Amino acid sequence: MWFNRLAPRGSLLRYGVAGLFNTAVFAVLLVALGWLGDVTRDQSEAWAVVWGIAWMGSSGVAHWVHRVFSFTPSTNLTYSMSTALPIYTLAFIGSSATFGVILEFTAWYLWFVTLLNTGAWGITQWLLNRTVIFRHDRAVRLARAQEE
Repeated sequence: MWFNRLAPRGSLLRYGVAGLFNTAVFAVLLVALGWLGDVTRDQSEAWAVVWGIAWMGSSGVAHWVHRVFSFTPSTNLTYSMSTALPIYTLAFIGSSATFGVILEFTAWYLWFVTLLNTGAWGITQWLLNRTVIFRHDRAVRLARAQEE
């Protein structure tokens, strides 16, 4: 109960808590794929591919986590999955590109770039998940209308 008051469904804080779990899944995939592919720091193109594969893999997990934990969905599973696919694909392409570009043109530490890129795209994803995929605000309005 205290957590629901501190971080209600739909809030950026609650999304961030779920994001910690989702990011851990993503990080495990990123490290495992980088290790399995024997990718070195100077192979920015290879890291962009590894990033993209890990992003899409963890997006499947994230969709379920956000549906159950982060938001009050007003959409059925078919709708949320069909709208999530193009949005996650756009985020996959965008986050892979920005990750690769930052690695290519900076000497920043790999994990700093990972945190920076994940944070920027995470906020973008929160907004799109809340408004388009799960239509959280609509679910809240419908619940309030039923209470009256």
